[in-house]
Amino acid sequence: LDKADEFLNLGYNTLLVDFMGAGGSEGNQTTIGFKEAEEVKSCYDYLWAKGEKKIYLFGTSLGAAAILKSIHCYPIDPAGIIIECPFGSLYQTTTGRFSALNVPSFPLAGLLVFWGGVQNGFWGFSFKPVEYAKSVKCPALLLYGEKDERVTRKEIDGIFGNLQGSKKLKTFALAGHENYLKNNR
Repeated sequence: LDKADEFLNLGYNTLLVDFMGAGGSEGNQTTIGFKEAEEVKSCYDYLWAKGEKKIYLFGTSLGAAAILKSIHCYPIDPAGIIIECPFGSLYQTTTGRFSALNVPSFPLAGLLVFWGGVQNGFWGFSFKPVEYAKSVKCPALLLYGEKDERVTRKEIDGIFGNLQGSKKLKTFALAGHENYLKNNR
């Protein structure tokens, strides 16, 4: 809510979304942004139908990945995007989680991506926000905490390099995978 408050203070209207299985939404299942991309499209379509034509999308982590996939897969054309710490691929982020826990990622990360995809009806190894970034033609602001233990700088550089419109990368030297407003207002 603090991020929405900042946008409101800047004069923007906001539509807040809890993805399936997150926040106040029903269910306990997430696809880490894969199927959530359709929810991004639904929200975009809802605002468009209400007459809003200058729509900016903002998302953090899986929300950022969902935005990238939505722009890639659906006919949406936001005025701009702000994406915080999106991961490069589902496999990379899963491997990173294992590493953060000091657990060997091979072969467990691959098995988890495979089985999670089977359970959710998609091929997990094809979920690659770094590739979806090539479809982004609108202005993009990419935010990243340099101490992020879940998303590597290599992933961020790959996404940034693939963005096609005007773009800016802003990093925070002391931030991890966290709410940047807390220490970087």
